[in-house]
Amino acid sequence: MRRVFRRIGWPALLLAASLAGGPLFAADSEADQRRDFERAWRAAAGGDRALFSQLMPGLQNYRLYPYLQYEDLRHRRARVAPAEMAAFLEAHEDWAFTAGLRRSWLRSLGKHRRWDALLRHAPGTDDVQLRCHLAQARIQRGLTDGLLQEARSLWTVGKSQPDACDPVFDWLIKQDGITPGLAWERIGLAMEAGQPRLALYVARFLPPDRQRWAELWQQQHRERYQWLDRAKTWQDVEYARDIAAFGLRRLARRDADRAWMVWQALDGHFGWSDPERGRIVREMALWSAVEGAEETPQRMRAVPEPYRDGQILEWWVRHELLKSNWADVMATIAAMPAELQSDARWRYWDARARLERGDSDAARERLADLALESSYYGFLAADLLEAPYTICPAQPLVDAQQVAALRARPGFRRALELRRVGLRSWSRSEWTLATARLSAGDLRVAAALAIEEDWPEMAIFALGNSGDLSWYEWRFPVANEALVRPQALALKLDTSWIMGLMRSESAMAEDALSPAGARGLMQLMPGTARQLARRHALEYRGSAQLLEGPQNVLFGTLYLRELLDRFDQNPVLAAGAYNAGPGAVQRWLDDRRSTDPAVWVETLPYFETRDYIPRVLAFSTLYDWRLERPVTRISSRMPPLDSLDSTAGRGTMEKRATTEVVCRVSG
Repeated sequence: MRRVFRRIGWPALLLAASLAGGPLFAADSEADQRRDFERAWRAAAGGDRALFSQLMPGLQNYRLYPYLQYEDLRHRRARVAPAEMAAFLEAHEDWAFTAGLRRSWLRSLGKHRRWDALLRHAPGTDDVQLRCHLAQARIQRGLTDGLLQEARSLWTVGKSQPDACDPVFDWLIKQDGITPGLAWERIGLAMEAGQPRLALYVARFLPPDRQRWAELWQQQHRERYQWLDRAKTWQDVEYARDIAAFGLRRLARRDADRAWMVWQALDGHFGWSDPERGRIVREMALWSAVEGAEETPQRMRAVPEPYRDGQILEWWVRHELLKSNWADVMATIAAMPAELQSDARWRYWDARARLERGDSDAARERLADLALESSYYGFLAADLLEAPYTICPAQPLVDAQQVAALRARPGFRRALELRRVGLRSWSRSEWTLATARLSAGDLRVAAALAIEEDWPEMAIFALGNSGDLSWYEWRFPVANEALVRPQALALKLDTSWIMGLMRSESAMAEDALSPAGARGLMQLMPGTARQLARRHALEYRGSAQLLEGPQNVLFGTLYLRELLDRFDQNPVLAAGAYNAGPGAVQRWLDDRRSTDPAVWVETLPYFETRDYIPRVLAFSTLYDWRLERPVTRISSRMPPLDSLDSTAGRGTMEKRATTEVVCRVSG
């Protein structure tokens, strides 16, 4: 049966299915169709092509039938007639599987040297493997006009390219297309990408008298640029300037003070251009601020004006925050671009600086404006004013007919049907494709449809893209409280804090899977779950267990309990450790000595954790409100970092100051 499936077309396959006793016609009901589709899909995944072939013809009228065609074509893509595949792809241009199937098919054409079909059907692409196959096809067919530039573009990158590129690079070498300048450019890209072995390989394309510079670069890399001051004995030539500039930027990431000392030794020796000098000084000033170096302000002032971008100014402010230099905080925020100054983050710190400087009238005016926002900085502003929190919910109102019309659109019908048959990844892909070009109004309708389908994460994403952030009922679902509350009570944890963290981690998607492998509602890593199981004598059956809501919450809350105990019941530190790891948080505590938790969070070097902790805290506040609990002031979840003993910590967790909630509508 396997041979028949591979070689015959669908009319004969229908006959084969009949002889095998399989269905010739569509299943009688939608439920039957779903059941048979699931069986066929599992058969394909398990390699049972005979059962797949038997079931497929009877599903031709089922709305997901093209997914079975996709699976069939994917399986035999190396043998399928190009016209058949091209016609299928054209007919299903707006299906989620199309882009991947087209790419794998065209790669297969290249792998099997079907050059004419590849040249006929391959569009312009940024897929490197396909670009190399296309270049080889052009070489084989003598279509090499303009190919030299494409081959050089493929070669001049900082990483090794796929094997499919080797014939193209062989051709490039034969054309004498790799100049010393091109080789040196790739060496620089390889070093930038952390690929010194590739750089060493590429050095063979340099003239013998210049290969010594590549060897010198390798030596400096092995020594981690600690002895870069030796560059003062080098000739002032392009190769030497490139190595020294790169070394200064790389050394600054590890030891900003040492980099600055070496810079002072080399600056008069090398004739760097103004742009190169600007980039070097900018990098050293940036890492000085990240590191908390004392000389940061002087180094920041040394950065030429054109290179004082938003990132530099933000880190300049963070350095001044750590030092409590409030006048410099205000001055640096004032130098930021207007779009940064208007961000809630810098509005808060500008107001805070004014308050610290004694300009209370201006500070209170700014804080009052910010306190109208239901956000981390808005809540912090309200705390400084000892004012109520402003949470103004917008009632989700969407016309039922609009929801029905959107549900009837093909992309949404596919997404919902794929979800019903358990193909969650494909259902998300179809939904994402269907919503990609929707207007803000239609995104609200998509959110309503997701709510009807009990698909909260898709409602959350739709509302985030539509800008309807005050639709709290949909943006902060409470269904998982039933899973969380028993664990919170048993482990003496804050239910709202867990819900806020869960909402930050997975948008309440029970089957969420991150690129790094974290799973489920609380995004547990399988390795963490295994360790928790050993420490707490729990059964652990494997990573699939973490996609079960109750099991995920069990492991996630146990981990939170451990982190709170490790960090003296401090929710800020525990949340940071949940995101970045306890080792990173301990290192930041050692390096950043501010006792003000808001300052400590603002100056963290990991941007992800720097945004994650405020998000968890703000979401925790909103979950207090959603769960109709007393709303805890956000600052009560942020105890000072100089009082990290277990007794004080527990008191903070158990006896929190609360606030009333009001809704102020302006205009």
